[in-house]
Amino acid sequence: MTKLGYWASQEQYSMNDLFEFVREAEKAGFDQTLTSDHFHPWSHNNGYGNFTWIWLAAAAERTKKMKFITGVTAAVYRYNPAIIAQAFASLDVLYPGRIGLGVGTGEAMNEVSVGFDWPSADTRLERTTESIQIIKKLWNKGSVSGGNVKEIRLSSTNNNNNNNGFANFNGQYFRLTNAKLYTPPSTNIPLYMAASGKEAVQTAGRLTDGLITTSKPNNSNEVFDLFNKAAKEVGKDPDILERIAKPKISYSEDYDEAFKSCEFWRTSEIDNAFDRDINDPRILEKTAKEEVSDDELRKSILITTSIEDLIKPIEEYFNAGFTQVYTHSTSPNEIEFIKKFANKVIPYFEDKINK
Repeated sequence: MTKLGYWASQEQYSMNDLFEFVREAEKAGFDQTLTSDHFHPWSHNNGYGNFTWIWLAAAAERTKKMKFITGVTAAVYRYNPAIIAQAFASLDVLYPGRIGLGVGTGEAMNEVSVGFDWPSADTRLERTTESIQIIKKLWNKGSVSGGNVKEIRLSSTNNNNNNNGFANFNGQYFRLTNAKLYTPPSTNIPLYMAASGKEAVQTAGRLTDGLITTSKPNNSNEVFDLFNKAAKEVGKDPDILERIAKPKISYSEDYDEAFKSCEFWRTSEIDNAFDRDINDPRILEKTAKEEVSDDELRKSILITTSIEDLIKPIEEYFNAGFTQVYTHSTSPNEIEFIKKFANKVIPYFEDKINK
């Protein structure tokens, strides 16, 4: 079933503003929120550095049924995968069935800033793969096997899940030694992975419950084919896996104001932004101003002066095979966006789902 969700930008807004936004979003009819997990923000000016895990607990307490998923938590350096498993298991005990985890290979701005090197994409993927295996072992979430030669070798020597809940793992980057979550998850926490490169997409298909991708509807077929094939290779049904998008949106009746509000995200449009060894948001901003034109920024964001004009592009995501679409709004008035979106856009998709 398709889902229309809300996006909460931890790097763009204060924690209190985000509480207000998600409460309003829940009243408006959204029942899922995807939220970022950073140390440094994408932009220096007007940026925030909220600790997402703390905010998640407080936001879940302040809402009634809203589900929260990280998009994404980088399980490569600053977060040890066993601690990720413990944190999200505890969140799931407090808010059963309302917590999900999205993982990814991260950005230099979050890892280099706290003392780590920034290695190749291949190394980051290897570390992320081991992290996923560890998290699944500690959650006792099915088999950790299924993948490339290195993954299979690690899994075959570390599959000790039936040892009274104690787990061992001896990977190239991470280890577990008789580790056990004494406060395990209450439910089957969904585990998703953000991916764009071929090998990362295949890893998501093999090891997780869904793919988070920045692919647009017109170029998602190849990505989904890779994802589906990898899932089938390990005996999974691709039809029950999630395909998640988060298109950026800026709405205002004044086009110039809507475009001006996009400036914060110019940095995310730097070529190879996720692989650049830049951890200082001031340098990210300077680089973006030099390398990302206004036209490129406009093409990357759905800028509109009519809220109804968002229906068609969102529908294109669902028609392309996405199962969850989160509205990543950078509108100048976020509460106005939520209310108007609730009045004009959500009912359209609810009618389609109910037919």
